[in-house]
Amino acid sequence: MMVLKRYLPAACWVLVCLASVSTVWADEFHYNNMLIGERAAGMGGAFTALADDTSGMYYNPAGIVYAEEKSLSASVNAYYSLSKKYSGVIAGSDLKRNYSAIVPNFFGVQQPIGPVSLGFSYAVPEHSFENMDETFTDLPLPYEMKQYYGDPNLRIARYVLNLNTEDKINEFGPSVAIRISDTLAFGLTLYVHKRDILFIENELLRLSNGRDQLTNIYVKASEWGTRPVLGLLWKPSERISFGAALSKTFVISSDVTYQTTSHSTLDGKAVLDDQRTTSGDKQGYPWQCRVGVAYRITPSWLVSGDMALYPGFDFDMLGERVERETVVNAALGTEYSPWKDWIFRAGVFTNRSNSPDINPGTSAGSEKIDMYGVAGSVSFRVHQSTITIGGNYGQGSGTAHITSEEFAQDVTAHTWNIFVASTYHY
Repeated sequence: MMVLKRYLPAACWVLVCLASVSTVWADEFHYNNMLIGERAAGMGGAFTALADDTSGMYYNPAGIVYAEEKSLSASVNAYYSLSKKYSGVIAGSDLKRNYSAIVPNFFGVQQPIGPVSLGFSYAVPEHSFENMDETFTDLPLPYEMKQYYGDPNLRIARYVLNLNTEDKINEFGPSVAIRISDTLAFGLTLYVHKRDILFIENELLRLSNGRDQLTNIYVKASEWGTRPVLGLLWKPSERISFGAALSKTFVISSDVTYQTTSHSTLDGKAVLDDQRTTSGDKQGYPWQCRVGVAYRITPSWLVSGDMALYPGFDFDMLGERVERETVVNAALGTEYSPWKDWIFRAGVFTNRSNSPDINPGTSAGSEKIDMYGVAGSVSFRVHQSTITIGGNYGQGSGTAHITSEEFAQDVTAHTWNIFVASTYHY
């Protein structure tokens, strides 16, 4: 989304590659960071053609008419972690960023009433939290900076980077599904969209000659909107089903505060720069079109596959034009129940980047990492309840411009997630 630029004194322009670590809101470059629900998460999100439990309200609300019982379910990411390593960012040294959190994932309740099924759900499709405290000492300076100060022995005595961020998306709202015929169902979920962002960054750059610069960046943003989800499910036989869903987030109101403060003695005199901007610019979101097919090989074994299309789009944020490319994600999952009260699930999925290719001139803060993941879970039934324990792992590599527009860095990323969930049938 937006790039947070540093306002440096003229004398510090050659230190941009060191001291202007830019950032963006959360992980705006991917659409599939969180696998939602109990059953779907264990299958890598390949759920559009099934959707026959409460999490179907998120993937394809038409599917909940095929839920035979009233049910209430909840899931939580008991441990979610993301780590990234940017190679050779600061004078040849690697920069590592990571966050971990306990995240409420999904809650849903649904009630069948004849050919109609009603429900309500709450989902957290995005939640990132980061605390970083990096200190580098005795770093080399670019030749141009040594010339500027007339000191061939000048070095960076200390460079400190503190980063605190949180970005959370909450979606909640009602669903309705109706069985049009014995084989065809239609559904609608109307989510309320709420996003809250907090970003605080502090940097200290101190040279061996005693001159230094302290920079603070503060961003707070909130937005309200709505995300309708239209779903269709066709089940021509007990063995096979086809599903499709269309959705888009529409931002109704947005409030963004962006402030940067810098105190520098790099030019030999104290210079204070303080700038504050408020804006009602609205974050852009793409249309999402999901299609899926599921096939039951035997009464105890089924496979399911999904494709999700996110068309490219662009929007304006704080005076910048933001461009996002078309993304196609895929998921393939399976479910097997060898015994009456035990269910095993597994899946693979993609989480491809929507950012343009990283080339010279690309805005600082951009990164392009295509992620690929595996998922699995085990469920067991206890009377009227089902308890599930599962997890997923994702990894990817690519390039980034987290410092300046002229220098690209290799970046690797890893995600880990352990989740627990339960469903009660009443």
